[in-house]
Amino acid sequence: MKMIEVELGGSVYTLRPLPIKKAREWRKQLREPFNRIISTLDQLTGADKVEITDFESLKRLVAPLAEMVLDSVDVLLELLFAYAPELKADRKRIEDNATDEEAFAALVEVVKLAYPFSSILSTFQNGRVLTAMKKSSQEPSGELTGQN
Repeated sequence: MKMIEVELGGSVYTLRPLPIKKAREWRKQLREPFNRIISTLDQLTGADKVEITDFESLKRLVAPLAEMVLDSVDVLLELLFAYAPELKADRKRIEDNATDEEAFAALVEVVKLAYPFSSILSTFQNGRVLTAMKKSSQEPSGELTGQN
């Protein structure tokens, strides 16, 4: 099982991948922040054609982006705490000592656990899956090793 280490506020935490059901539920929590980003970008589409003639037109242009950026660290912290109970248990210490950059780096690592595409790609690129399949097909039973 792949585990990761993240450092937040001078402490190192070892995080494990969530079981499938919990990981699915956590990934659903990612939808709202990502949909919000997409929505904000949609609002800004064509912004180069907007004429800023007064404060209200400037406010309509900047407000959605400002709201998204200003709330972003809080959103990523909530996602971290939702993924890892060990982080949630140490929430106060993390919020008092960790930096925004550390929190973002930790979330990137957590997303890699929740979406293990890079591991899957490297496995195929290194031929490990193909080699394992070839070896297992040569077994008398013809069944893949390790499967029930």
